[in-house]
Amino acid sequence: MKRPASLFLRIAALSVAMLCIFSVGCKWHEPVPAQETPPASSAPASAAPTAVPLTIVSAATASPTAVPTPDPTAVSTPLPPLSGFVIGIDPGHQRIYDPSPEPIAPGSSETKQRVAGGARGVRTRVYEYEVNLAVGLLLCQQLEAAGATVHMTRTTQDVNISNKERAEFFNEHEVDLGIRLHCNRSNDAKRSGAYILIPAEHRTDRYDENLAAATCVITRYCAVTGLKMASKEGIATRGDQTGFNWCTRPTFCIEMGYLSNVEEDALLADPDFQVVMAQGLYEGILAYFCPEAAESVSATE
Repeated sequence: MKRPASLFLRIAALSVAMLCIFSVGCKWHEPVPAQETPPASSAPASAAPTAVPLTIVSAATASPTAVPTPDPTAVSTPLPPLSGFVIGIDPGHQRIYDPSPEPIAPGSSETKQRVAGGARGVRTRVYEYEVNLAVGLLLCQQLEAAGATVHMTRTTQDVNISNKERAEFFNEHEVDLGIRLHCNRSNDAKRSGAYILIPAEHRTDRYDENLAAATCVITRYCAVTGLKMASKEGIATRGDQTGFNWCTRPTFCIEMGYLSNVEEDALLADPDFQVVMAQGLYEGILAYFCPEAAESVSATE
């Protein structure tokens, strides 16, 4: 049987079409030999960007460095009120009595004994040098806690330091204030109260400083202890004291009370009242160097 010519034509056309599709597909998937990989420089400038080598960095490097946030508490914490100040404390007298003479002032032919014996409690029999040192040590602790640098002429009873040497001690340490601690005595058993001595104006170049410091201290000392001022305004001047005349730094001497008075003798010998005495001195010194801090202390009482 003969097939129609049209059938043969359809088969032939289909074969040609299949051949074309096969040929195109084989060309698209033709593998490229390994040795024929084109060099990197053969790519035109308009080709895809050259790959950048991958650099591995740590998380700390990859992200911005964190800036620590300031601690507002640390920044705003104030320095202690007496920070930077140098204060000298001279607890008057000592166990060793030394009557040998020394000049009362530079270039002076007048002399006084190196160290006098000091007073003694009329009833308690406590020695003045004991009270002076006890209060001095307590005051030292408070001043250091407030940031001051403190130098004491003595911290024990068994020393032999003359009044001239005590004054020179203040000079050597360049104190901003030198405090001499003493107790008083009188033949009049009724005499009582506290007061401060400062160098006479002709004996010092620091009269105004001495007066200002003494005013602050005697005011607070009497207010805190309840002792009265034993003289007008609680301040007197002296030109004959060796401990003043050899001192070139601001200084004063407080007579903290009378050991010859029965009531004050009992107070001065009492360890609890010695704490109160030291507190009064501390507040006075604070009032001189840092009035604002002193007001805060007074407000809490």
